[in-house]
Amino acid sequence: MSSTTTAAPPTPLGPAVADRAARPSRRTVQAGLSLALLVALLAIVLPQVTGTSWDAALHAIASVSLWQLTGLTLLWLVGLWAYTFVMTASLPGLRTGQAFVLNLVGSGVSNLVPFGGAVGVGATWAMARQYGLSHRSIALFTAVTGVWNVVARLALPVLGLAGLLFAGARVSGSVLAAAGVGAAVCAAVIGLVAAVLVSDRVSARVVQGATGAAARLARVVRRPGPRGLGEELASLRESARDLLRAGRAALLLGMLAYVALQGLLMWACLAVVGSHLGPAAIVAGYACGRMLTVVVLTPGGTGFAETGAAAVLVALGGDPTTTLAGVLLFSFFTFVCEIPGAALAYGWHLRARHWRVPASRPLAGD
Repeated sequence: MSSTTTAAPPTPLGPAVADRAARPSRRTVQAGLSLALLVALLAIVLPQVTGTSWDAALHAIASVSLWQLTGLTLLWLVGLWAYTFVMTASLPGLRTGQAFVLNLVGSGVSNLVPFGGAVGVGATWAMARQYGLSHRSIALFTAVTGVWNVVARLALPVLGLAGLLFAGARVSGSVLAAAGVGAAVCAAVIGLVAAVLVSDRVSARVVQGATGAAARLARVVRRPGPRGLGEELASLRESARDLLRAGRAALLLGMLAYVALQGLLMWACLAVVGSHLGPAAIVAGYACGRMLTVVVLTPGGTGFAETGAAAVLVALGGDPTTTLAGVLLFSFFTFVCEIPGAALAYGWHLRARHWRVPASRPLAGD
């Protein structure tokens, strides 16, 4: 850079450069606000909701034996392994070990920052490229797993309501309305995806709407519109149909197994700290907590998920101290452990040279 103090004449790039220079400060502010919200939820709101203290909960957690922690760790790892069936079914050519590593790295990176989902996708995309997978196949994988995960989380309110009814809880009209909205949105998403895949006319309308929206957005941000987007989306739809036709069983069973194992992990976390809640109540608490992980104001929805799950479990008769301890222990595995797990998984990725292909090798589909 020049050391002169003479002011440079304004150029069309000036606002863009200034905007890029301001981004780190905005991100710092966003991260600070997210961290403050997370601390407030965990340190203030969560103890008030449960009616107990962190000290009492940590004392209960300290009573968990080493073999119990080992069993919980194995159960957590089995759940992650179950999700690899979803990943390998939606990304042909991906090995189970690679899928396990990608899942851990993507989740761990996403847990580090608010709105971290895009960062996690970027990390897994770069690693998948090193495995020799094409941009096109990774894009299809991202779309399929994204929709599949959204459908699973939207279905959780219905699962939670079923748990409440089986537990004999009085369900208010607002809870029924929320579960109804969740079920309706879930049905709408599934119906739209099915219609796009089955009907050429619906697919053409959706593609036309998407290309129109992209063109309008490009004009707003003063960037050239995407070329060939309509053809690319139509081709992506055909690829998605073939992919779902071939891997629908693995996608369905893998997701069901993953959700069931996560629910079993929550039950085990509560059981080892002395909770005596029944399966129906735990299903309701688990469903509420997992649904709230979609809140992007904190990394992975942490704070919101624990508060919601604990509130439901205490309302269904759970002991405040053991409920808080169990929910925190569950969060330790599903959130905290994923961060060092991501570091270990990425280290394994770097060591597994046989997984990676030379950068000079051309990839099919690019």
